[in-house]
Amino acid sequence: MNTKLITLSMATMLTMPITASAIEVAGEKLVVYGKLHVSIDNSNQDDPSVNNDGISVSSNSSRLGFKGKLPLENGMKVIWQAEQEVRWDDGSKGNFANRNSYIGLAAGAHSLRIGVYDTPFKTVASKWGIFGDSVGERRALLGASYSDNNKLNTRPKNAIMYQLKNDSLKFQALYSVDPEDQKTGSIDDNNRSVLSTGLWWKLDKLTLSAAYSDWKKHSKMGDGSTLRLATTYGIGNHQLGAIFEDITPDTSNQWDRSAYGVNWKWKFAPKTDFRVQYLVVDDAKNTVNTGATKLGLGLFHKLDKKAEVYIAYGATDNEANASFQAVDGGHGDEVKTINGGNPTAISLGMVYKF
Repeated sequence: MNTKLITLSMATMLTMPITASAIEVAGEKLVVYGKLHVSIDNSNQDDPSVNNDGISVSSNSSRLGFKGKLPLENGMKVIWQAEQEVRWDDGSKGNFANRNSYIGLAAGAHSLRIGVYDTPFKTVASKWGIFGDSVGERRALLGASYSDNNKLNTRPKNAIMYQLKNDSLKFQALYSVDPEDQKTGSIDDNNRSVLSTGLWWKLDKLTLSAAYSDWKKHSKMGDGSTLRLATTYGIGNHQLGAIFEDITPDTSNQWDRSAYGVNWKWKFAPKTDFRVQYLVVDDAKNTVNTGATKLGLGLFHKLDKKAEVYIAYGATDNEANASFQAVDGGHGDEVKTINGGNPTAISLGMVYKF
């Protein structure tokens, strides 16, 4: 009987229209959601040893998720989510629940989650950035080093996260033991950890945010701390933003540097906006010519509330001893380069959310 019930429930889920936002399972709502993001890119790695630059079809953090809330007799709720990446460009499969996935408890404005989750440090920049996972994305410089590239925009495993959220304020505190865990069937390594906190405050069209992380034995940086401060402000049809990032490792000069950036989004028509983002990263400590800049340009047009098409451009200008990528993280097909390279990418993309 139980097998027949499960089979019937799964069949019902698979035959539901994609526009449905929730269905009932055992009397409770199961929310099915997702984001489909694909693009056709034309990239140049600015690497003389590479002769296959050109057209690339990319799936960019496309995802499918399931989540729900289950009420308890004491007024609290069990909250859960399972989200995974879906590769639409090559059909490769990933692990189930490899994106933000958790189970926890919620009571009013408070919640506690256990699972896999973005650090608040990562979230501050993702909320600030205006290019999402397109080639104009921020991670080519923010959270990256001049030779190891994007390594600090992380989604730790074995995470415990507390969140307080109301209409104007959100606070997160995440602690993870063995955040880069690559083992199975073993206890977590308590010598490796990350503690990350974040605060978001919103007043009308002004948003201020800050995040701090303390790492122990990160695979690239070692021990050290990271800080991000960001703000966005809307005025009329314009949105302006600024961000500052500081990385301070205990021993690694390669990661010891600051970065900052500004962006602007102009909604010049009811369904169309123009976007510009400019990022700068300074020389790392005790190094020369290890800085870089990145320019992102984009034209985005909404087909309706769920669908969007765009054309975006990303270009990174490296100093002689740096190899920051043009695209690094989120966007499925990254655009690498060599020391002193100036990689670029232009992209035609489509996003559909449900």
